[in-house]
Amino acid sequence: MYRFTCFAYWLIFLFLTIVGHGQTYLIDSLKLDIKNSKTEEKLLAAIFALCDQGYSLHPDTLMSYAGHARKLAQKKSDLHDEVKALYYESYALTNKGLIDSSLNIANSCMEILKIKVNDPVLLANVLNQKGRCYMRKNNYKEAIEMGYRVIDEAEKCKDTLLQMKGKTLIGWAYLEMGQTSEALNWHLKALRTTDDTSMQARYGILFANLALNYNGLKKTDSALYYIGKAIDYSRRHENLFALSNSLAIQAQLFVTSGQSKHAESPLKEVVTIRKLIGDPFYIVSDMSQLALYYAHNGNAKNGIALCNEGIAIAKAYKIDTKLFFLYSTLAENYKTGGNAAGYAETLEKLLALKDTVYKKNSAEALAEMQTRYEVQKKENLIIRQQLDITKKNYLFYGSLFLLAAGAALSYLFFKEYKKRQKMKMHMMVEAEKLMSTQAVAQAEENQRKRIAADLHDNLGIQANAILYGTELLQQEAGEKEALVKDLHETAKDMLLTLRETLWAMKTADVEVTDMWLRVINFSKQIGRYYPLTRIETTGIAPEPFKINSGEALNAMLIMQEAVNNAARHANAALITIASSLNGKNWEIAVTDDGSGFDIEAMRKKQDSYGLINMGDRASIAGLQMEIHTKPLNGTTVFIRMAPI
Repeated sequence: MYRFTCFAYWLIFLFLTIVGHGQTYLIDSLKLDIKNSKTEEKLLAAIFALCDQGYSLHPDTLMSYAGHARKLAQKKSDLHDEVKALYYESYALTNKGLIDSSLNIANSCMEILKIKVNDPVLLANVLNQKGRCYMRKNNYKEAIEMGYRVIDEAEKCKDTLLQMKGKTLIGWAYLEMGQTSEALNWHLKALRTTDDTSMQARYGILFANLALNYNGLKKTDSALYYIGKAIDYSRRHENLFALSNSLAIQAQLFVTSGQSKHAESPLKEVVTIRKLIGDPFYIVSDMSQLALYYAHNGNAKNGIALCNEGIAIAKAYKIDTKLFFLYSTLAENYKTGGNAAGYAETLEKLLALKDTVYKKNSAEALAEMQTRYEVQKKENLIIRQQLDITKKNYLFYGSLFLLAAGAALSYLFFKEYKKRQKMKMHMMVEAEKLMSTQAVAQAEENQRKRIAADLHDNLGIQANAILYGTELLQQEAGEKEALVKDLHETAKDMLLTLRETLWAMKTADVEVTDMWLRVINFSKQIGRYYPLTRIETTGIAPEPFKINSGEALNAMLIMQEAVNNAARHANAALITIASSLNGKNWEIAVTDDGSGFDIEAMRKKQDSYGLINMGDRASIAGLQMEIHTKPLNGTTVFIRMAPI
């Protein structure tokens, strides 16, 4: 169906720039206005009107017009219009993939807007532009901070569309971080900013983001509904950027919902539009989308090649935010093509990428930022209320002065004073509650970090020392070889358990997708110690699905104990670790083909510590655990976890 090669696909998008042709009827009309402008003032206004359509212009075209506007502004010594032209240059540089240069210009605009030019709408647009840059640099925490600042400035000047943009930016950041529920919450906030459907229709990209949210939550019907609206609104308002993204998402939905035959038409239209607006950020996105199409249509070879090419382009342009989708799609192609080694290796890279993003965008920093935003928002509301009250009081007291005596005025002043004092007291109480809650949460976080550090610095060093010592003893063990070998294996087990404990203590809640990746890694590591036993993993972890860190740690240790028992004591040739949903619970089943045992007899023994420990761990953590076994018939250990 797509007869061009991966290389040709890239050449078409990157080098075929059409800067001379109009992309839409509106753009053609605006260019005609520029041509017919009789004065420099009208010419500058016409150029700015065209630059407002920057989302539908090729970046080279936008850069050219913005540069012309800046020269005109400098000629008439208008600093405000010069900053506005610089903002459009920053926008164009972002679309060209020159993110650092774009940020430098945006920061210059910010400095001028803080000191010399007062335009809250332009300031909010520059903040939103910086948010776009941070998104492309994978700096989600900074992007979210920009979103909060956009909302704050937009609320001050009562600009509804900018408020929607700020909330959509925050939702986009959470979506890229895989926090789909939080992303949906923010995108719904953006939608509910106004009941004016004509205003909503002007911002079609919001509906495309809602479609992505519902697709991530496996609600395909809702996703198709919102993407239909996104395409309709984008066509109606001639927004090529939103239209191309919406069509690409629609193609993705058709593929993942088993309607691949319908994906060809939107993908072809996307190719045509991308030629007009040329942006490496979305070119890479389209490459990953096409690769996903290949994965679902039995062409894994082309899908793998396209993903690897897209990864190289993303790294060259520092488009880190698209690496998640590229690596996920690459893993899907490896899985479809039956390449287990490539699939496992890609999952490891994806896990490492997630860890990197977690460090850059920690939950603690995001929570602190959101708290700061909420406090600022309340302060702004109080200030506006106080201003409104003051204005009303002036009118009221002025009228009352003409109609009533001074005694009545004194009474009203006193009543107002009591009201304000009561309000201040209420605010102080609420602030104290908030500070107490934050202090408790911070103390718990510090305690977890301290314990994790102590374990790493003390037990970790000691376990490594034992491991090193036993390696030396193995070289000259002689008749004590079995004892030394047992000590060596014990040290390895200590280190493995310590690593899982440190992982679980990093945070209060754990995504089961991360835990399942660690199960896969564990199965590969433990297999090296038991060469006569094959260890396999099947199934995938459900999402979105979180459990607390205590459940995660104990479930990992129970699973590890089950695998070790099967390999060491049951002489199993095959051990399978399977992931599945059992009702609303996540279930891990560890099954072996070993010798099995009489579970009732084993429970009566005084030395069956492994079985006792597994039961104790399940009971303490609140896990459901079942063991099914018979002599000579193998063993299955079921572990079930409920979502938070």
